[in-house]
Amino acid sequence: MVKKWILGAESISLSGSITCGDPIYIYLSPSKDYVLTSKSLKELLDHPLVKKPLRISEDAISFYLQSGVIPTPRTIYKDIFLLGLGDRVVIKKIHNEIELNFCHEFPFRNSQRDIDGNFNEHYVFDCIVRHVKRAITKEAPIYLFQSLGKDSNTIALALSKSDLRDRIICLTLATNDKKDESEVASFVAKKLGLVHKKLYLPERITPKVESLLDYYFENSPYPCPDGTSLAYPLYTLQIEFKDTYVIDGSGNDVYFGHVPRPIEYKRQKIYSLFHFLRPLSELLPSGNFLQGLTKTKAEWIGLGGFTYSDTKKLYTKATMVYNYWLDETKKRGNWDYFDLKADLWGTHVELGNVIGKVQNFAHVFGATLILPWTSPEIANYIGRLPEKILFDRNLFRNKIPLRELLKKHLDLDSDKLGKYSYGFDAYALLKKMPGKVDEEIISCKLWNKREAERLCVYLRNRDKKKFFRNLLIRLFILSTWYNHNRYLR
Repeated sequence: MVKKWILGAESISLSGSITCGDPIYIYLSPSKDYVLTSKSLKELLDHPLVKKPLRISEDAISFYLQSGVIPTPRTIYKDIFLLGLGDRVVIKKIHNEIELNFCHEFPFRNSQRDIDGNFNEHYVFDCIVRHVKRAITKEAPIYLFQSLGKDSNTIALALSKSDLRDRIICLTLATNDKKDESEVASFVAKKLGLVHKKLYLPERITPKVESLLDYYFENSPYPCPDGTSLAYPLYTLQIEFKDTYVIDGSGNDVYFGHVPRPIEYKRQKIYSLFHFLRPLSELLPSGNFLQGLTKTKAEWIGLGGFTYSDTKKLYTKATMVYNYWLDETKKRGNWDYFDLKADLWGTHVELGNVIGKVQNFAHVFGATLILPWTSPEIANYIGRLPEKILFDRNLFRNKIPLRELLKKHLDLDSDKLGKYSYGFDAYALLKKMPGKVDEEIISCKLWNKREAERLCVYLRNRDKKKFFRNLLIRLFILSTWYNHNRYLR
C-alpha cells in the first residue's frame, strides 16, 4: 500500500522497524509538495505519482563504488529514501517546501541488555512459526533457502515441529566443490521430515541465460552490490517461484550480537590509527597497500572498493565517501566494536545487501518473501537477553543458543562445521560471458568510456585476488542494471 502525505502546518514523524524487516520507503516529489510512503519499494516505484524516469543519486553511486553499500537513508534514487533499523524521520513543510530530517539510534547496545535471563527455545520456535503463518494467505509452495548455517536450520527445526511441515520445501545450492553445503543440508532436512531439493547452476551461458539476467536487471528495484545476487535469477531455470512463498534466514545478527572475526577485531584496533594517511591512499590505484591500512573503524565492518581516484576517473560526478565513514566512526567514538559492527552492518549491509538480494529476487519473480528472524517479537526478546548466554567475545563465538539447540536436536555441530560462506562464485559466472561483461560496462553511459575500458583490463589482470574480482562484479552489476532498468526509462 502507498500512502500520500500533503502537509500543512503540522509535521509528521515516522520510524523504521527495530529489525531489518519492513523498511519504509519515502518518495519526495521533485516539486517537494507531497510525499509518498510504502513498505514495498516495488509498489512505490510503480505508483503513478512517482515521476519517471527516476533520477540516479550521484552520492549513492559514489558509495556503491567506494564502499560496496549505500548507507541509509539514501537509496540509489535521488528522490527516494529508506527508513531502516533504528532510523527516524521528521517530515515538515518550510517555506512551502517539504523537508526530511533524518536521525538514527541503534536499539540493541550490549550494555543495555538485562543482567539475568535464559534462552527459551520453545518461545523462539513459536515466534518463528507465528511469523511465517501471518504471512501465508493462500495455498502455495513454501520454499526455505537452507544452508549449513545456524539461522536457516533453526527455522527448519521450528517449522518441522509445526503443522506447516508438509508444505515446506528446503532449497540448497549445489556447487560440487569443498564449499558445497547441499549434501549435509539434504540430510538435515530429511532428518526433520522436510522435502529437500538441490539447486543447480547452468554449466554454460546460453542466450536464454543472458536473457534471464537482462530481465532480472530490467525489473530489479535497485542494484544489489552483493555478487551472490546473480545466483537467484538462475534458480528460476529450475523452479517456478511466481505466487509462492520464499523464507530466508537473514536478519538476526543485529540483536544476537554481531561477533567480528578475530583478525578483523585485531586489525580495527591497530590499523585504524593510520587513517590519517587516507588522503594519500585515495590518490593511488585501487588495491594499493595503504587502502586496507587506512580504513576507519566504521569501514572495518566489511566495507571497501575503488579508491576515490579511480572512482572519479570512471564517474566524473563522484564524491569522496571517506569523510562520511570518519564521521560515523567519531559518532561512536566510545562504543565497543561489537556494538559498532552490529549497528553499521545491520543498518546498512544486512538490510541493503544481504536481505536486499533476496528482496530483489522476490520482487522480480513474483514470490512473497518471509524473514522470520526480523520478527519484532523475537528481536525484543533476544535483544534483552544477557550477553554471556548469546555470545563469547573472548572466543569470538556467536549465537551460542542456536549452536546448542541444533546440536541437541539435530546433532549438527556448528563448531566443527566452521563458517560456511555462500558457495556461489559470481566471478566464475562472469568469466563464462566475457563479451557481455565488457559490453555492459563499457557501454554504460554513467562512465567515462576510456576509463571503463581500462578498468576492465586492470581488474581482469589481477583476478587472482578476491578484492579485484569483487570490484569487477560490482561494476558489472551496476552497469547492467543502469543499462536495462525500466524505472530509469
